[in-house]
Amino acid sequence: MELGKRAIRDMELDKVLAQVRANALSVEGRERISPGAITSDSSVIEERYVRIDGYMNLLEGASPLSPFPEIGAVFSHVGTTHQDIPSALIRAVGDYLTSFSEVGAFLKDEELVGDEDRELGSSITEALDNDGEVYENHPRLLPLVRAREKARSDRFSFSQSFIQNNRSLVQNDNPLYKNERIVIPIRADQKRQNDCYISGGSQSGATLFAEPFELVELNNRVVLAEERIRGEKLRIKHELSERVRGYVARLEEISRFVAEFDFHYSFAIWARKNSARHPEVGDAIELLDARHPLLGSRAVPITVKLDSSVRVLVLSGANAGGKTVTMKTVALLSALYQICGFITASELSKVVIFDSFFSDIGDGQSIEDGASTFSSHMQNISYITRHSTPRSLVLLDELGSGTDPEEGSALSVAVLHYFKEHSFLTITTSHYSRVKNLAYTEDGMTNASMGFNEKTGHPTYTLLEGVPGDSHAIQAARRANLPSSIVDEAYSTLSDDGQTSARIITSLLSKSRTLDRKISEAEMKRRDAESRERDAEKKSEELEKALHEAEKEGHRELNRFMAQTRRELEKLVMDVRTGNLTKEKTHEVRAFIDNLGKKEEEVGRHVKAEEAKFEENGNVSFDVGDYVLCSGARTPGRIIEKRGRNRYFVALENGLRMEIKASMLQSAKREEKAEVAHFSSNARKAVYEMDVRGYTLEEALRAIDNQIEAAILGNLTNFSIIHGYGDGILSRGIHQYLGKRREVEDYRFALPEDGGMGKTYVTLRT
Repeated sequence: MELGKRAIRDMELDKVLAQVRANALSVEGRERISPGAITSDSSVIEERYVRIDGYMNLLEGASPLSPFPEIGAVFSHVGTTHQDIPSALIRAVGDYLTSFSEVGAFLKDEELVGDEDRELGSSITEALDNDGEVYENHPRLLPLVRAREKARSDRFSFSQSFIQNNRSLVQNDNPLYKNERIVIPIRADQKRQNDCYISGGSQSGATLFAEPFELVELNNRVVLAEERIRGEKLRIKHELSERVRGYVARLEEISRFVAEFDFHYSFAIWARKNSARHPEVGDAIELLDARHPLLGSRAVPITVKLDSSVRVLVLSGANAGGKTVTMKTVALLSALYQICGFITASELSKVVIFDSFFSDIGDGQSIEDGASTFSSHMQNISYITRHSTPRSLVLLDELGSGTDPEEGSALSVAVLHYFKEHSFLTITTSHYSRVKNLAYTEDGMTNASMGFNEKTGHPTYTLLEGVPGDSHAIQAARRANLPSSIVDEAYSTLSDDGQTSARIITSLLSKSRTLDRKISEAEMKRRDAESRERDAEKKSEELEKALHEAEKEGHRELNRFMAQTRRELEKLVMDVRTGNLTKEKTHEVRAFIDNLGKKEEEVGRHVKAEEAKFEENGNVSFDVGDYVLCSGARTPGRIIEKRGRNRYFVALENGLRMEIKASMLQSAKREEKAEVAHFSSNARKAVYEMDVRGYTLEEALRAIDNQIEAAILGNLTNFSIIHGYGDGILSRGIHQYLGKRREVEDYRFALPEDGGMGKTYVTLRT
């Protein structure tokens, strides 16, 4: 994989990888996160993606992992000497194994960390402190420490007692510590009054440091106790050192695993933080909503879609308009994909796998080499021509600049012809009209430009595919307050070809905006159709639910009627069976039977009346657009479509739409409603951004009318309307309204990062 230092610097890959390395837990992981990780092996890239994606899922709700200390010195020490490993390094191994255990828990892999790994790690961390010293509460030290403390206590008690009993001999009331031994300060003129060992004296000679013979023995006991403790500590360290020495092979295996884990773990944190996604691999680049990861929230998403036949992309447009950033973004995301499988763009994007990256960006002038800027560029391009392959990505910034424009443009054309045949994709930025025209006429080449707002004089940082960009140099000079005489003369001396090119570019940009508007309108129509379809489905469900409820109610009514009738009939049957049939009860039986007959006749008459009415209406013919009354409820509606014999699709005023038999329809006249026009003028200040979310369409249009009036009075030519997404009623109605206003020159949906189809930019005529 060819990736020189210049390409790494130019595409700013080193800066992005520095962001990733900041997440690393180990030295080994940080070393793996380097440009050398770029690979053209798709299976390796896919394997890395799968692991990183899995770690991203595990990061959700997980606690941060502990860092791994550096243990490289352990391997070098074991490989060069048989001396004990320094205790500080032993403690580092313990901490390393503790962090390794955390990784096993993070990965939910019970077999990753073995019992020996856990036992050695805990043995080290329980025995040694952070400085590598043995804890004095170590089980093997406790009896020795207790013995030392007993010796210290006996020594101190004797010293205090001696001072109390020999006030005339001692110089002060407290013993002194000299070289880890207790001494009694006595007066020099009294040294013969007591049997003692003199170990020294003060500078004046008035005080002597004495150890009574009994105190000498007590001091020796303390010193010996300390020696026993030190010896036991050394034995503990030696034993741990031997265990680590015998564990080195396993430790090297763990270290290799940690390097791999940390590489993927660091990228998982970076991808999660930067909302990176996994794209597809194709035969052409299609980056959708791509963001340069170093720009953070300031990044303006760009979309770059190239045909598989394109080998050269010429970027043009105003200075500081984003050409170089766009070029770097394409290369940087391609390189990142070939490292980790993730890019800061939509998951619907497509990338191409390159086998090498080359660049010529910025000023490569070298004082030591004595090369000019142009010569430095030529030397670098010469190197690229010798090393590029048919799978190379080549970046050339301001190709041919720094010399005579005529020769520079000619050289640029020749260089692009060469790379078209010898590299997979070449992206160049240029202000030369000849280069832009070449991309129009040459197969395998295409133009793209960075958007520019002619009215505000500022770049929009959006990419316009297939359209060359004007450099806007004269407009920039005018904005910089260059004397008008200079600007006017520059424009007047601009060649006819230059003016023609500028007019062509302006025309193309206008057509592009028109196309964008048509796309927006088509999108609104699509959303409108989807909204109507959802409404129809919802109303159909409501109708079915209402019919179901009616059937249930009818069923309940029938059950109630049958239950009441059954009770009355059972009572009459019981009376007949018991022989208590009287004249009155006989009359009740006859009345019951008569009531059932009358009920049947009543229902029959109703059914025949309805059938007669339906038959009468069934002969009536309706046309599309006719207003009708539907069914017994006489619900108003309008014929939308005729479907088969005596069947019509009707839109009812209650919002329902359904197919109805002609027999259930009656002709009706529409009641015309008087149209009332309202006009008001509000003396209020125009705003740069107005929010109409939550308004009805009528309220929103009234507010926009006031805004347009205030904007005209306040000389405000550009403002935006936040209307939200919703079901599209507001956005659709507002766009239709703006299209009818003569004061409005242009309107379109906002950029994706500024609200997309939930917001509209408006430009008024000046």
